Amino acid sequence: MLLDVRRVVASATIVGAIVVCAACAPSPIDSRLWLQLDRQENVVYEVIGDRDLAGSGPKSFIESLGGVADYWDGVSSPDFLDPAVGATVFYNVSESSDRFDDPVVGFDLFVTSGHRPGGSSDTGGWFAPSQSSVYTCYRLSVTFVASSVWDHSRSHDYGEDRLVCPQELVDALGDGAQYREPWEFDG
Repeated sequence: MLLDVRRVVASATIVGAIVVCAACAPSPIDSRLWLQLDRQENVVYEVIGDRDLAGSGPKSFIESLGGVADYWDGVSSPDFLDPAVGATVFYNVSESSDRFDDPVVGFDLFVTSGHRPGGSSDTGGWFAPSQSSVYTCYRLSVTFVASSVWDHSRSHDYGEDRLVCPQELVDALGDGAQYREPWEFDG
């Protein structure tokens, strides 16, 4: 009898822990929204990875970036954003140099999926996603050697290095848009 009571208590504890963990975890990202945001994000990485698109040096790189993403000056209204359509926005562009005196272009990136096609979410059981769209933001640094892209790096998703998305851009997405960490779109 004592063994049966222990089993019941142990089972209840395990089930309680699972429910608590599930409630604390972020809801999964709708697979269609994940793909839409990934496509938007990749336009920047295509410029970084293509010698022809990246141009020859920081100035032509920024021009090429402006050909695939929207530039926001951080002051004007972001009325170019349509909540229904995915977008890639770069802002806070800076030019500096690294410890070897190689040019570095840094910029913040805001990426949104746009609305889910058809308006319905995945049916994934208890924890089905309820987002109308998802967005993320982070800082990229691109290093040039001999006027060609040599390396790039993304800011960390934690601590002081974590980028906070500008409220003006978030507000332009309307209700139902949910922030997701940049690492959730890796892969």
